[in-house]
Amino acid sequence: MHLGGQVTITAYNIEDNELWKRHVLTAISQVTVAIYVFCKSWSASSDKRLLATAILVFIPGVFKCFEKPLALKCASFDGLVSSWFPDNSRTTSANRELELEEYVQKARDSVKRNKIPAELEFHVKPLPGFFKKKRLRIVPDKLFTDVMYPYSDRFANLNSFWSLSDERAYMALRDGLSILFDLVYMKDLSTKSVYKSYYYCAHCTRVSSIILPIAAIGLFHSSHKKVYRGSDVIVTYVLLYITFFIEIFSLIRLSSKFSWGWPETVHQHSLVGFFARNKRHTWLMSIMGCLQLKNFLDKYWCTCSSARAITNLVRGHVKDGWLDYILDAESYRAFSDSRGHWTLKGKGCVQLISESIEKPFDESILLWHVATDFCFHSKGASPDQECASRGREISNYMMHLLFANPDMLMPGSRTNLFTAAYKEIEDLLHGEDLPLVDEKELAQKITDKVASSSISREGFIHDAWVLSQELMRLGDEQRIWEVIEGVWVEMICFSAGRCRGFLHAKSLGSGGEYLSFIWLLMSHAGLETFAERQQRVQLRLPKEERVKIAMQRIQEAASNQATDPSTAQGMVPVKEEENAATPAAASEADGTLKQEANSATTSASQGECAAPTSAPAVEIVVSP
Repeated sequence: MHLGGQVTITAYNIEDNELWKRHVLTAISQVTVAIYVFCKSWSASSDKRLLATAILVFIPGVFKCFEKPLALKCASFDGLVSSWFPDNSRTTSANRELELEEYVQKARDSVKRNKIPAELEFHVKPLPGFFKKKRLRIVPDKLFTDVMYPYSDRFANLNSFWSLSDERAYMALRDGLSILFDLVYMKDLSTKSVYKSYYYCAHCTRVSSIILPIAAIGLFHSSHKKVYRGSDVIVTYVLLYITFFIEIFSLIRLSSKFSWGWPETVHQHSLVGFFARNKRHTWLMSIMGCLQLKNFLDKYWCTCSSARAITNLVRGHVKDGWLDYILDAESYRAFSDSRGHWTLKGKGCVQLISESIEKPFDESILLWHVATDFCFHSKGASPDQECASRGREISNYMMHLLFANPDMLMPGSRTNLFTAAYKEIEDLLHGEDLPLVDEKELAQKITDKVASSSISREGFIHDAWVLSQELMRLGDEQRIWEVIEGVWVEMICFSAGRCRGFLHAKSLGSGGEYLSFIWLLMSHAGLETFAERQQRVQLRLPKEERVKIAMQRIQEAASNQATDPSTAQGMVPVKEEENAATPAAASEADGTLKQEANSATTSASQGECAAPTSAPAVEIVVSP
């Protein structure tokens, strides 16, 4: 029974799912060898009840051996995509350009009005065969396989997500990552119920693992054991009872709705702090080096408990984008492509864009990280504002990605940039006395050395110092940290939207990366996904014409919904469904859309991205 592995976990790495055929061969060989050994060692004169005991224990063991490769096959990419898309599935899109524009206009209107009561449970149009429940649930199924969602599903997700408070949205995102973990790494029947072969095999395994060992223990108690040594009998009893209780405990845990908990911590890594730590803890670093643990210690030395606060900050940034920046399909894409441009332009810092933002992304991360530390530790600075703490925490996390997980930061990111910058600090401080120096003292010593005329004016450290001087010349400290925080929020969103879903799912197997949280948030907040960005449709129509046609299609759909409520799609409140699409609501939506159409087309004709007049904010409270 132990040959099939644990009842709960199927894979330790996501690559195991793709090797399910190898596990089938392993299961066949294990069962064959077990049968051969049993037949060779069994005596024909032995008690038949002992034979029955062995067979009863062997049956669930065979089921478990073949359940694991079936679970791995179900969680493989081919298995997942095949279950979501039948062989005859195809897109029914007639004009993706207009569909994109229509989605953007509807999404802007939904985020702006946000009038749906959050205390109601909503019926979101379920994905094919998956989690048909009458309440919002973040399910990153197609998302992590980098398959495009239809715009109807995306609008339903957006509508539901923005109806939640910050707290409920955070919990929904945690549940979504937990579901993804269960789907990829666990033998969870709720996530694999669409696979009939696995579903039946898993049920047979669970039933046989409980009933048959009970019968086997009973037969073993009643059998003749006098011909065997007492120690052998005791060991057999111990093995039978331990096996039975392990199966009971595993099944209870599997059926107790246990979910993988998302940690509240965010990994932190600072270049200046890393240098100071190596100088301050030389003996510890030497011991870790001898134990081959220094790389692990370097990557996960420091964390902060700000996942919830950073998530709320990013959510606010995305909401501001929908309200103040995104007017049409072009600005929708430009917002997803921004990695600090919007903040710098809004704060009047255009000169910093070409100097630091438009470099290769990994170089921009390094420059802004070191510059953020220089500003944080500068003489006379008092960075006690919340935006200073959040900005620096995001900065340290992005540096952690560059150092420990560059593939998730951006394809082609270079870890050796960190090593090069570290070597620059070593050369800069060569011969300096650094007894037990802390981060603040070290940062000030570096800036003093760079400011001296005798030091070379090339390299990452010098460029970061120049950037920090430009930032500190902005004026008051509050404005400085608002700029830094805004740039880092855009950068983490830029990185999350360009990381493959496979890497997000893979990271869950080793504890997860906080970037996956931002990735899931951006998708359900309505922004462009990785799959959509890779398959962008060319915008051929003039902006004014495209917006006008999209608005006409939305108004026609609203009129049809008012006359025929059965055609309503997306999200409809479970309670009072007959009032979900009244003529009054349709006329109100028409008025809002017409007003925004005029605003969008006017700004488009002027070639601007000015924000439309915002509707009165509606506070949404989610009842417990």
